[in-house]
Amino acid sequence: MKWLASCLLTVAVLYLATIEVAVETHLWLSVSALLVVLLCMTSSEKKYLNLVMLLTGAFISLRYIWWRYDETLPWESSLDIPFALALFITEIYGISIYLIGMFVNVKQRNRKIIPIDEKQDIPSVDVFIPTFNEPLHVVGPTIAAASQLHYPGTVNVWVLDDGGTAQKLNAQDHHQAKQARERTSKLKALCQQLGVEYLTRPDNSHAKAGNINHALAHNQGELVLILDADHVPSRDFLVNTVGQFQHNSNLGFVQTPHFFVTPNPIERNLGIEDKVPAENEMFYNRILKGMDFWNASFFCGSAAVIRRKALEDVGGISTRTITEDADTAINIHAKGWDSAYINKAMIAGLSPDTFGAYVTQRSRWAQGMIQIFMLNNPLFKRGLSWPQKLCYLNSTSFWFFPLFRVVYLLAPLAYLLFDLQIFVGNAGAFVAYAIPHLIISILINQHLFGKTRNTLFSEFYETILSLFLFLPVLSVIISPRKPSFAVTPKGETTENTHFSGLTPALLVLTIVLTVAECWGLYRYYHFPIEQGQLAIVLVFNTLNLLISLLCLGSTLEKRQRRIEPRIQSNVQAHVAINNKQSTATINNASLSGANLTIHNLDDNLQHGDIVELTCYVAKPKQSQSEKAHLKPYRFAMRIHQATYLANGQSVHCELMDKNTQSLAVFTDIAYGFSRRWEVRRQFEEQQKKSILHALGNFIQLSVRSLTTVLKASLHNQRPDPAKPAGSPKATDSTQDVRQ
Repeated sequence: MKWLASCLLTVAVLYLATIEVAVETHLWLSVSALLVVLLCMTSSEKKYLNLVMLLTGAFISLRYIWWRYDETLPWESSLDIPFALALFITEIYGISIYLIGMFVNVKQRNRKIIPIDEKQDIPSVDVFIPTFNEPLHVVGPTIAAASQLHYPGTVNVWVLDDGGTAQKLNAQDHHQAKQARERTSKLKALCQQLGVEYLTRPDNSHAKAGNINHALAHNQGELVLILDADHVPSRDFLVNTVGQFQHNSNLGFVQTPHFFVTPNPIERNLGIEDKVPAENEMFYNRILKGMDFWNASFFCGSAAVIRRKALEDVGGISTRTITEDADTAINIHAKGWDSAYINKAMIAGLSPDTFGAYVTQRSRWAQGMIQIFMLNNPLFKRGLSWPQKLCYLNSTSFWFFPLFRVVYLLAPLAYLLFDLQIFVGNAGAFVAYAIPHLIISILINQHLFGKTRNTLFSEFYETILSLFLFLPVLSVIISPRKPSFAVTPKGETTENTHFSGLTPALLVLTIVLTVAECWGLYRYYHFPIEQGQLAIVLVFNTLNLLISLLCLGSTLEKRQRRIEPRIQSNVQAHVAINNKQSTATINNASLSGANLTIHNLDDNLQHGDIVELTCYVAKPKQSQSEKAHLKPYRFAMRIHQATYLANGQSVHCELMDKNTQSLAVFTDIAYGFSRRWEVRRQFEEQQKKSILHALGNFIQLSVRSLTTVLKASLHNQRPDPAKPAGSPKATDSTQDVRQ
């Protein structure tokens, strides 16, 4: 009955959207719709008001797109119509994604953590850590943290090394083969010292998916926790997720958020990591909760626990596409298994370090999701419910955006530079139809995603990627089986500030947009008869220009200052020197050092002094009722800097001896507490801005980006063509950390 009512409501909205009325009547209708939306936005808790708001927004958007079709296409001009149709189809795509997104996010599901019932059978868990060529300082903390997970049942940790396959060790490139053998030897030794299993295979077929499927044949755990090489779990990961499987015997997998302790290169290069919500939060803190309401949250490749029976039911991890995670989730859902999303960050990962690595990662996501659309289309997948079909359709079709975003960039240029009529009509009709659609769409997006994405930032992220993903997306449409898995580089360094090798494409775009803007303004003041259409086109070209300026600044790679992420800790400890002791607080820590506040020590500490630091780490609990047992660990620390504070001395110090024990202890100190990631996510939610504030901030950022780029250019900080200054290396990691 509900579905019948929904279908009838949809038909009614579509019918009403196509009724032809006078422009003045539609204008009054739009004003009324705007008032309804504003009224409904006052309460997000009342689901019926929320539904009315979404239906009203859909109605106005559909009336706009019908008006575009019925009155604004230049059918009589064979020269203009291809360009006008390209823009019109682009708008249909955008509104379709917007409308399906409304459905996906009509309601959120906020699951509570279900404690493990120790009176029931406690499932055994295999922890899989697939790795390829990541440095040991990247994968080491993940292995150390996985070996210290608190869990009342059996846990076996498996390092799945695709960097140690026979194929890699015997590569034709002798240098690469030697590097692989050296890394494999060190990784084996680390696994042995930490008491975890090391597993490799003959070749690298099917990349990560093949690696995991190979491992499934070597163990029998009822549940499988999959962690990317740089995704360090907190102590409580298993105790917060496994209870869901006891509660629901049909649960196929539990997904949790991906949290990153380092800002992505765009945020870091623009200096906005503490001023706007992180890019990934819109998906993990909003969209996945909407999908979970429809039992359609999908496996995101890491930070997920999967029931082995569900994996066996679908033949293991899918090898059909290069986004094996989402493809596997579709198959699991199609077999009738449920999913759950727990919106509690319990892993900490590393963002790509450079803009080039960021594009590489997004290119794989785009190609893989389009592969799913073409080879495993959710609309035609038997076993999925219609809400699941729509949720997956939204997730896969979104990644066509590079094609359509490029059209948005080119359409104003076609009119301003070549006088091609991309639409016909007067400014009055545009104000009546387009402006209400845009205003109401912005308001609804603000209502749904305001805490996780500031106004215009979605357009910004799509624009900066579209230039570089256009060809990869086009290629996968032409040959959907051609793409191969590309590992996202992690642990790169930049020695100094420099422009990315991808900057020239954005520079050309900015110059062209600037020329078009100047020519458009000239025409506006010298050809009054064109002012109506010119004003409309200039508004959109100006927006594109502001976005391109911000994109340009995003590719100015900043020098990364730290070898490892230094993470705010606030852990109590003790310090001893010259037979004197003092309490201390570990303010922040990395795997090789820490910042301490020493509270009551009379000695004046200086550079080069050696102090003994005593840390207290809880042993892994075998039962939830078991009290935490703290074990002391002592490390010699060399002081690099000491300053006086009102409550003691602040010292920056480095570990004298880095070994397996220090890796385990400092990993637990830095990454063991999931509460820290929740505090950071709450802080990012507080960066929500009103629409007008966000617009003003965006313009300010664009202008600042321009001045920064000009200063960098004047100081000759361009990379040398033969040997790029500050070119990425894979020997160290110098990520800044969010604190």
